[in-house]
Amino acid sequence: MNVVRPKFCKICDGIPGSEGPVFDATGSFYVVAPFQTREIDPENYVDGVSGTVNKIDLSTGALTTVSAPSANGYGRRPSGCQFDKEGNMWIADMRLGILKFNPVDRTCKQVSSLDADGNALKGCNDLIFDDDGNLWVTAPGTPIAPADEDIPSIYTNPQGLIYCLEQGASVPILVKLDQNIKFSNGIVVQGENTLLVAESLTQSILAFDIEGPGKLSNKRLWAKLPAVERYDTPMGVGGPDGMDFDATGRLIVAHHGASHLEVFTQDGKLEKRIECPFKAPSNLHFKPKTNLCYVTEHDSHGVWMFEWESKGKPMYCE
Repeated sequence: MNVVRPKFCKICDGIPGSEGPVFDATGSFYVVAPFQTREIDPENYVDGVSGTVNKIDLSTGALTTVSAPSANGYGRRPSGCQFDKEGNMWIADMRLGILKFNPVDRTCKQVSSLDADGNALKGCNDLIFDDDGNLWVTAPGTPIAPADEDIPSIYTNPQGLIYCLEQGASVPILVKLDQNIKFSNGIVVQGENTLLVAESLTQSILAFDIEGPGKLSNKRLWAKLPAVERYDTPMGVGGPDGMDFDATGRLIVAHHGASHLEVFTQDGKLEKRIECPFKAPSNLHFKPKTNLCYVTEHDSHGVWMFEWESKGKPMYCE
């Protein structure tokens, strides 16, 4: 197997649970800190969860917290992020479901606490827009607040779901699947009608045909990641996490626990591996119109950058 070793440059570290790297259309860069905590304050907050959205100056590594909201006294645990064409950041949150953040006035709202069937949303992990503006969301978590957070059961009894928030809607549709996904994680749209979803506990990337908003068919195995040694995480083993395409159509997958980013061809063949100077890459995102790829990781909870062979695929917001 071809292993490449580009030069990685560290931008910053110390971001608890460093995740959700994303650029807006103007080139501003953000990451989230899902494991940020605060002192218990019974008069204002129910719990000590205090995940934050942070803007990073890439020239200095300076970090500014721009949002740390809550809903009904419950803090949030943000994960994947994407920008829409109006400049809003959409956030998959493991504690509050789906959030919408306005970077201009720094307001952040919980889009919905229920799905279209009236059931409580499950904790959400990652999300992606399709070309029609529908938002597809992975949800490996247990029911969101005010239900008690049960992180161990996410791994011991995985019940991963997929939601779809149709363009212009405020309540997501639960996608009907034959069986739940064993930790639904990173998510991308390939071409016009193929949805790729990371199934972390099986080291797999699954593919579905998109038939319309909230409707998927033809579930199949798209790719299998290389085996990794067991290590000390709740999963007990590494797995595929965040993903992004380059401009040639190759899919680059953060392989948590494997010290590599995996590069797959358009038909799911493993082409090469990118060796990282850390063990637990969590997500990645290209700077618009460049070949600069930014990677979050869970060793130093940092952000790193390397130069790839080609530019990144244009974002939905561009």
